[in-house]
Amino acid sequence: MLLPLPRAVRTTPGCYLLPPDLGIDGPPAWAAAVRRLLSPGTGLDLPLVAGGALRLVADPALASEAYRLSVTADGITVTAADEAGVNWATQTLRQLLPPSVLRPAPSGDPLTADLVEVEDAPAYGWRGVHLDVARHFMPLADVFGLVDLIALHKYNVLHLHLSEDQGWRFESLRHPRLQEVASWRTETQKHYDASGDGTPHGGYYRQDQLRALVSYAAQRGITVVPELEFPGHVSGVLAAYPELGNSPGTPYRTATRFGVFTEVLNLSDDAMSVVSDLYEELLEVFPSRYIHVGGDECPDDEWVASPAAQALARQRGLAGPEQLQRWFTEQLRGWLAARDRVLVGWDEIADEGPVPGSVVMAWRNASYGRDAVAAGLPTVMAPMSHTYFDFYPGEGETEQYAIGGLTTVQKAYAFDPVEGVPAPERHLVLGTQCQLWTEYMPTTRRVEYMLFPRACAHSEVAWSDPAGRSWAEFEPRLAEHLQRLDALGVNYRPLSGPLPWQQGGTGTLRRPDPHRGPAPDLANAELVAAAPQPAVD
Repeated sequence: MLLPLPRAVRTTPGCYLLPPDLGIDGPPAWAAAVRRLLSPGTGLDLPLVAGGALRLVADPALASEAYRLSVTADGITVTAADEAGVNWATQTLRQLLPPSVLRPAPSGDPLTADLVEVEDAPAYGWRGVHLDVARHFMPLADVFGLVDLIALHKYNVLHLHLSEDQGWRFESLRHPRLQEVASWRTETQKHYDASGDGTPHGGYYRQDQLRALVSYAAQRGITVVPELEFPGHVSGVLAAYPELGNSPGTPYRTATRFGVFTEVLNLSDDAMSVVSDLYEELLEVFPSRYIHVGGDECPDDEWVASPAAQALARQRGLAGPEQLQRWFTEQLRGWLAARDRVLVGWDEIADEGPVPGSVVMAWRNASYGRDAVAAGLPTVMAPMSHTYFDFYPGEGETEQYAIGGLTTVQKAYAFDPVEGVPAPERHLVLGTQCQLWTEYMPTTRRVEYMLFPRACAHSEVAWSDPAGRSWAEFEPRLAEHLQRLDALGVNYRPLSGPLPWQQGGTGTLRRPDPHRGPAPDLANAELVAAAPQPAVD
């Protein structure tokens, strides 16, 4: 039972036992890709041998990432047009073997695979997982581990959210106060808590560490798309460099609470110079064609009230300071294009009309994605209704304290990225992405719980042909697939609900009263009405 579901699978009786001396016959670079994924858990050396029983065959007629996999009594044949296809074929082969082969060392299980013919190709070119490491820092080793998990599910984009009001995670050699000041906060306070926890939290990644992550991900078919958030969500930046704010003399600090804050970048020439410096450093580390610039939840209150911002708007030929964010987005779009990169932004970047040459990531509602597509813009469908995995995964009152909302695994599986998009425009839907905003995920174990098995469902939405898709067919495959996550020790949420140690209990992680009862306030409406900071990104 394979997940995500391939386009075509034909089985025959029998199995193939991988011999201890199994060799690879094929291009050396492709052989290295297979060996990288298959050797650790099987213990096989997989040397390059002419006539080896694991054959790698090039077929330029296949599309990028597509593959054919044949397991017969005589051996294994992988056919692809590129290394990406070989990579995904090997992930499928790993699923045909016992779950123990997914571990980083062999356990001695017989290495048998059913006889099968697989033909496969992805539905979408952008199959993403967004990881917010700014609200809660994730240790580098755990990020590497997450790359392995999403690669198993044939995701090919890791969107790394590196900056927020609550923390800056990217080492800047030109502006070192970002890691000295902005990378940590004094404490953390959840929305319904009366006070903070009194515990400092922080961390950042060195540039050399991120280069290693980029390389590791690329070897597994994944592009790391970085995001530095501007011009809003910059409390940490302003704590480090208050002169970049709109209120001189304000004692800015890295935020300890979550939400949307009115403090934004002042967009002066000096501020733009700092932004350019940071993106120059970012581009030196991340070779991705796509660069995410944020652009969401940027109130213009400070600009409207600031004489300096009003003068700046006039100087730049704008009708008013309300147009400063649009000006900023266009400037950054042009700056990136001059360096052969493409700007990606949350859907607010198109609120004042489409920004030609940009990619829209539709999060507030799928309708924003449909509007972007109608305007001719490439779009990634990431609506919070189906792809925000910081939302509660179940209705049960034993679930741990989360941000709100409700996205069950069934709902994630029901998502159709092109629903309502006219057929002639569907090529502009690059794909889909699930989001992990980590306000309520302080540990990697919690991230795993919130991600899986919902990402298992979403990965099939992103990869597989939707024809005939049904929960009744998917559920038994998912149940078997969870045995693979068991073998890896992943702290996933069982389909029947949280295990005792995954529950909120009666302490600080207890599901709050407003999120309980027959009519829970999962939109946090009362909280939003009481304070000008919404509880969801």
